[in-house]
Amino acid sequence: MARTLFFYGTLILIIVITFILYNRMLGAIPLLLVSFILYYMAYLESKKEQVKRKLPNDKFVK
Repeated sequence: MARTLFFYGTLILIIVITFILYNRMLGAIPLLLVSFILYYMAYLESKKEQVKRKLPNDKFVK
């Protein structure tokens, strides 16, 4: 529960910072940062799926 709350709180904070910087005509900077953050989050989710799908003999389920 706390991890989920932290995750969504961080996302809201990122959105607010992006909105503020974008309104100050610095649109490329926050959008680039958000793209890196979202890429990293997708990478972590894909790693979780790989661990879930891993068999005891270290082969992946197809």
